[in-house]
Amino acid sequence: MIRFDGKTVLVTGGATGFGMATARIARELGAGVAIAGRRIERLRDAAARIGPDVLSVQADVSREDDVVKMVAAVKDRFDRLDALINNAGVIHRVPLAQDDVAAWDAVMAVNLRGVFLCCKHAIPLLTESRGSIVNISSVLALAPRPGGRSTGYDASKAGVLAITRSVAVAHGPAGVRCNAVCPGFVITEMTRDVSDKWSPQEREAFLQAYPLRRLGTPDELAKAILFLASDAASWITGQTLIVDGGQLATL
Repeated sequence: MIRFDGKTVLVTGGATGFGMATARIARELGAGVAIAGRRIERLRDAAARIGPDVLSVQADVSREDDVVKMVAAVKDRFDRLDALINNAGVIHRVPLAQDDVAAWDAVMAVNLRGVFLCCKHAIPLLTESRGSIVNISSVLALAPRPGGRSTGYDASKAGVLAITRSVAVAHGPAGVRCNAVCPGFVITEMTRDVSDKWSPQEREAFLQAYPLRRLGTPDELAKAILFLASDAASWITGQTLIVDGGQLATL
């Protein structure tokens, strides 16, 4: 049984989707939990639903001063950090030929620079606890969908896999583990602009690409994330766990 009693888990992008699910399940498993995000009202609402003692920190992970304050807030409240879940992310869906530099930079700032900054400033605390990092990438980092409507997102998530391996190698001697999860399509706030447009026939055709013939749930992603963050994965580092209902196995 995985437990996090006496440990602290920080989830960026923790107010919605599988970020919130990860925070909620971590709390159920005994962790002290901190969630971070840009929208304070959503953070407070999520924190209230997860538990009265959950720390909510307003932070834009693309801004170094925000990340420094976020990590300091976790230290002030809990005096330790055992697991960092780098979940904050944004997506911009547009064909490459119609994309622009400002949109590309905005995606890279959150999805890639944000992971770099959070790792950089959390590692001192994680070294003290011999803790772990789980970076959230995407199956699109490995197999982009036909149509090329999220090139910047796909590239940023591929970069997350490179950061994951680099951190694992550099900080493994200090006892810090770093792994990545590549989720398949899960219906969350970020993906509803796609799923809400499906006709029943389009939904069924989409599901046929999955051997399990269904989409994943936020809770299923959260459990995979927390496995890697836990002591049950104590000899796993530098790895990428694909959680996609078997879709990539069909390619």
